[in-house]
Amino acid sequence: MSRAEARKRARKEHLREVLEVLLGELEEASQAFQSAWKRAKENPEDEEAWGELQVWVSVLGVKAKYLEELLEEEAFLTS
Repeated sequence: MSRAEARKRARKEHLREVLEVLLGELEEASQAFQSAWKRAKENPEDEEAWGELQVWVSVLGVKAKYLEELLEEEAFLTS
């Protein structure tokens, strides 16, 4: 195996590890979002709940964007 192939393989393994962690974080953020959504829906006047909901929407958006970038990099490495 050449050095380039070894580096590529190591990078792919690292990406898989990062993806696994990120997917766990996305799951946690999703659960927090669902909890905040439930609170906000049950009490529409609760500004704190709506603020928390907005935070989780932002967190999910950032993590989804990072996931997209990692998947694109993985696709590039496997092509």
